[in-house]
Amino acid sequence: MFLNRLSIEQKELFLDLCIHASKSNNDFSAEEKETINQYCEEMHINIRYDEEHDLNEIADKLAEISSEQDLRMILLETAGLLLSDNKYDDEEKKFFDTLAEKLGLDKAQTDDVIGMLRELTDVYTRINGFVFG
Repeated sequence: MFLNRLSIEQKELFLDLCIHASKSNNDFSAEEKETINQYCEEMHINIRYDEEHDLNEIADKLAEISSEQDLRMILLETAGLLLSDNKYDDEEKKFFDTLAEKLGLDKAQTDDVIGMLRELTDVYTRINGFVFG
């Protein structure tokens, strides 16, 4: 939704971040891979499933080259990835909280973002129920 606004460098770092996030609970699901595919299509970059940088390097570089708005977009899209398989376990929550901290964002924002995306998912479910009965 917002990823096309990122620079090429931010996009590649975000992809690495997505790969780390998907592996954070040792379950790189098919839904997470599909979400990564969609993100890469939106960003117009090549799909890959192996990270090129470690998480600290990614977070440091993103924090250095990104505005706060960029970082909030990255946090939102990372949350979408983590929720894409309809699971949000303790390992993923720990990863997400740590990510927010490393990016210099308020930890409370992680709970807000997850809540907003869950609400959005509920609305989509209700719309699909209405349309497809």
